[in-house]
Amino acid sequence: MAAAPEVRIESRDDVLRLVLNRPKKGNALTPEMMGALTAAFAGSAEHVGLRAVTLAGEGKQFCTGADLGWMASPPTVEQGEALAELFRTIAECPLPTLALVQGGCYGGAMGLVAACDFVLAGPEAEFGFTEVLVGLAPAVISPWAIQRMGVARTRELFLTGERFDALRALELGLLTDVADNLEAVADARLEELRAGGPQAQRAIKKLLLERDETPDERDARLARAITALRDSDEAREGVAAFLEKRRPEW
Repeated sequence: MAAAPEVRIESRDDVLRLVLNRPKKGNALTPEMMGALTAAFAGSAEHVGLRAVTLAGEGKQFCTGADLGWMASPPTVEQGEALAELFRTIAECPLPTLALVQGGCYGGAMGLVAACDFVLAGPEAEFGFTEVLVGLAPAVISPWAIQRMGVARTRELFLTGERFDALRALELGLLTDVADNLEAVADARLEELRAGGPQAQRAIKKLLLERDETPDERDARLARAITALRDSDEAREGVAAFLEKRRPEW
């Protein structure tokens, strides 16, 4: 019997659903899982009709961080680059991304959620940038953690490695929602996203990516972006639907 894939990939209606699939190992990250996730997020935009990508974990835990067997192997720069590429690919995914977190979310898993657009968690979920407790630093996670929570809060959590609950994570800005029924809340959020124009959402995500540019370069880029959007069929349909008091067709 063939082994089950470490990442289960399901296309359901207009949503690409990615499920970490090592429940007996707490869905701990391996190089194979990282490669599968990177490829799935990178390729999601090529699927016609998709509106969002969700990321969840099978079993009791979302993801307990990097697999200890892998971590015990001789480190290479390529391993760090692969992890950094994964987080960047999630953040740059042109489709809206949602993480659904149950149970533990520690170490490298924090980069997975910090890079997503929306993070939903159950009230029992627990979080932690725990690298410092084993003599490591959450280096490649840091840009996404800082972007989500700010420097001061990130510094505190990185230096202590403390574990914190879902309500604290919500207060910190790591989470979007805390709910008992994650699937129901995710479905409601997805329905909200469907009300927006898909091309506009892709443009919004692209606009919000940080760039090394001067204020003049930034303003020129943004002006070109809004001009292109206003001249699109999608925008014309959206404006017409608003004026005609109907739901836009997209």
